[in-house]
Amino acid sequence: MATNNKSNAVKSNQYWRRNPFPPDVLYHASTEEKVQQLRAHGVLEHPRGKSVYLSRTEGHAWQVAHRLNGTPIVLVIDVPRARKNGTRFFRNRHGLWEAPRLLFENVLNLQEHFAEQVSAGGIPCFFGEDGPRIALIQVQRAKSLTWEVTKGKLELGETPQQAAIREIGEEMGCQMPLQVFESLGRIRFGFFTPEREPRLKTLHLFLMKTDQMYSDFSPAYNEGIMQVKWFHLDEAVKLI
Repeated sequence: MATNNKSNAVKSNQYWRRNPFPPDVLYHASTEEKVQQLRAHGVLEHPRGKSVYLSRTEGHAWQVAHRLNGTPIVLVIDVPRARKNGTRFFRNRHGLWEAPRLLFENVLNLQEHFAEQVSAGGIPCFFGEDGPRIALIQVQRAKSLTWEVTKGKLELGETPQQAAIREIGEEMGCQMPLQVFESLGRIRFGFFTPEREPRLKTLHLFLMKTDQMYSDFSPAYNEGIMQVKWFHLDEAVKLI
């Protein structure tokens, strides 16, 4: 029996090492009744030391929430902020994440003025004889200059692809012909606006082909974009 326990422990440790970091957003299936307790006490934790279970996808969390006794709700957890506040996350063998407890302040959609935001971004790619190159923008942030992918919020009636192409044209200041050839999917993360209002952002990203390395850029200086430049792939990865 001791040998089996040791073997299981080794396998478990190997599993944890392969999956050390949770995604930026996790979801917890709950009820409105439990949320009232969370608001009152400022912390969500199970009695008898059980973990709080968290899902990678919102859809899975809603499925679980509808099986609970009460009015279903899904809580959106800002994982980087929670980790900064000392919360530790672990992934179990069933693909769920666990935490000893959750603080009210790290639940995005329970904060005042919470809203969701959908954005799209595009990465222009030119495939030349010396390998692929991609175009990035240099942005003036509060404390530094950063190289970033072009992106922005969807306008009314736009698809993510349309928004990504429009943002490239507006921010880079160059109407180069672009063809979407690969969707990189979407990512979700939490952030706070300059007014300290919580947001859950969904960002769609696309790779786009262009027929030449355009150089006639007029960056949107009024949006803090200082310059546009083409980079070899390895350079770009290091920069962003």
